[in-house]
Amino acid sequence: MTAEDHEQRAAEIVALYREGLAVKRLMECFELSTWALYNLLRRYQVPLRGSNSASRRAAAEYERLLSDGLMHHEIAEKFGIKPNTLYRAVLRRRSKARGWQERAGPSEAGVRSAHDN
Repeated sequence: MTAEDHEQRAAEIVALYREGLAVKRLMECFELSTWALYNLLRRYQVPLRGSNSASRRAAAEYERLLSDGLMHHEIAEKFGIKPNTLYRAVLRRRSKARGWQERAGPSEAGVRSAHDN
């Protein structure tokens, strides 16, 4: 492979990473190790995504994808993550949602009904 080929390949990897392709998929497509991929990204000064960004996106779309007929393991595969990682991300998201509702206090309807009695 020539230096120009290496540059073109690196540019393609960087572009796909920036578009959000899962790290696992990049490693499979380009036959890269984790070390080689992150070394390339650092060399090109690419801001790294959070280690769980794919799991956050999967958790955000989880209910919709389930209603579309996808199975849990299929959703995980779609985002390039393990089913257990998806499970934890969904639990984290649901826990945060419950925490937000609890901090928000009683709903207006609940307050009205308490005053009406």
